[in-house]
Amino acid sequence: MTLKNRILVAPLNWGLGHATRCIPIINALIKHHFEPIIAGDGEALQLLIKEFPTLICLELPTYNMSYSNHGFLLKWHLLKKAPHILKAIHKEHQLVKNIIKDYNIKGIISDNRFG
Repeated sequence: MTLKNRILVAPLNWGLGHATRCIPIINALIKHHFEPIIAGDGEALQLLIKEFPTLICLELPTYNMSYSNHGFLLKWHLLKKAPHILKAIHKEHQLVKNIIKDYNIKGIISDNRFG
């Protein structure tokens, strides 16, 4: 039995666009004999769990962000959430270090996650 190279796939959870973009990437990894491990949070993670129920899925800290109904308010909203986002980024970075060690990760594909 040969061991497959494990690739961590981690989409951002600001809507489902990041997660849906990862679906063909995960399928391509499987086709090319890699072992994807999914990491994320919220609806994005739930979508990928439903799409790939046999893969290892890990939860990362949430940035707890949402888009504003008014584009001009997005910058203000981001600024207001900055302390929480920075804390989540730091926690995520530490978790990913452990995931790399614990799961023998050989590569990371991140769709806009910050940590």
